[in-house]
Amino acid sequence: MQLININTSLDYDDKEIQKEISKKYGIKVKDYKIIQRSLDARRQTLKFNLKIAVDVDKKLKDSSQMPEPYQLPDKKCDLKIAIVGAGPAGLYAAHVLENTGATVHVYERGGDVDQRVRDVNDFLKSRNLNPNSNISFGEGGAGTFSDGKLTSRSKDARKEYIKEVLFKYGADEEITIMHKPHIGTDVLREVIKHFRKDLEDAGIKFYFNTRVDNILIENGSAKAVVVDGKPIYYDKIILAIGNAARDTFKNLISDGLHLNAKPFAIGFRIEHLQTFVDKSQFKDYAGHPRLFKGEYSLACDGVYSFCMCPGGIVVPSSSEPNHLCVNGMSYHNRGLRNANSAIVTTINNYTKALDSIAFQEEIEKRAFELGGKDYTAPAIHVHDFLDKSEAKTLKEVRPSYPLGVRYVKIDEIYGDKISDKLRQGLLAMNNKMHGFLDDAILTAVESKTSSPVNIERNEEFMTNIKNLYACGEGAGYAGGIVSAGLDGLKCAEKILEVL
Repeated sequence: MQLININTSLDYDDKEIQKEISKKYGIKVKDYKIIQRSLDARRQTLKFNLKIAVDVDKKLKDSSQMPEPYQLPDKKCDLKIAIVGAGPAGLYAAHVLENTGATVHVYERGGDVDQRVRDVNDFLKSRNLNPNSNISFGEGGAGTFSDGKLTSRSKDARKEYIKEVLFKYGADEEITIMHKPHIGTDVLREVIKHFRKDLEDAGIKFYFNTRVDNILIENGSAKAVVVDGKPIYYDKIILAIGNAARDTFKNLISDGLHLNAKPFAIGFRIEHLQTFVDKSQFKDYAGHPRLFKGEYSLACDGVYSFCMCPGGIVVPSSSEPNHLCVNGMSYHNRGLRNANSAIVTTINNYTKALDSIAFQEEIEKRAFELGGKDYTAPAIHVHDFLDKSEAKTLKEVRPSYPLGVRYVKIDEIYGDKISDKLRQGLLAMNNKMHGFLDDAILTAVESKTSSPVNIERNEEFMTNIKNLYACGEGAGYAGGIVSAGLDGLKCAEKILEVL
């Protein structure tokens, strides 16, 4: 099979695809498969670029070979393995190990998806935060309550397998061909349940609402996970924790694990009307059924957009009492009124892991207090933030944060230096996307874009403690569903390789 590329109109059909293949390559094909579809918006007339697999005898110009599909390792072992964390990294590590003969136990401090939904809904009604089961913690990880983005900068071909597994368990087939695929939180919750149930059918045991306090270490080697003060012994232990697991990071440092501070980003969530974003991106094509919802990616003067959620809402992602932070979430149809995105800048002036964690905690405490100490979020119109004035402006955009907002001056959360940098970046973004600052709401704070720490590991994914492995977003090696799943997959592969 060879991969070729053609351009088509937004309304392409089989006849147009056949015509464009014949025109460019001088061949006629009966069967073909669309492998990837991306939008070419460089010209006034929007086009799709299609990457297509065809089976023909002669070598075609500018073509490439279809990569071999990923195969799970065909190895057997009789190890007893603990996986700490049931996010993408933990689930895919378990997936690699499921048919090896290993005894695999997955520990998750939060609830399964159904209980997690109940816990989140209870928090939204009562404002009583469950610190172990919430939008950050629980089955599927933080990505389960997000837009379900499946983009990744990784060049590893195995990332396509990550998406194929999600499709197998119920995601839309579009995720296998879209250039910027997403699942949506409503669909992803069901996908994660089906994935986990298949793992359980293969013999893997899940322990939900079970927090691993620390790791028992003897003679420089990890021997057991400690739950409720009791050790449970294993041959290998995989840390697949999320980036919000600050209490676990602190315990691991006390246990002797080597953690370093790493750059991380902080800022706000910005909201616009989705119709504004659609019109800005697609002009007269806005609303075309094949275009989905408009989204943007902006980077200016050290400030950048992150995790843009078209047609979604801003949600509370707090995982510690009396701390407030926010994230973005979209359903599969991305059909809500507002678009939201993180607007953040990178912090890289800490050398100790505990200092990075302390800074994140401090800004979340300030946001909690500024919002009124009941998880109401501080918010301000972008005009007032740019003018350094009190919150006084309201136009058409209204914040979507479900616990309500308090319109206040939010500069004091970060102080002048960081706030001024965010202002400078916003002004530059307006030059790239005209009208970006005409009507927008900022909600504070965005603090969990990535892990503030990095767990040291070698090429075999083993930490400085023998038989203790680290992978995924919390360990500092991933930044989303696909990259975290890929890192968990590779971690399990490494364990099998050395047997």
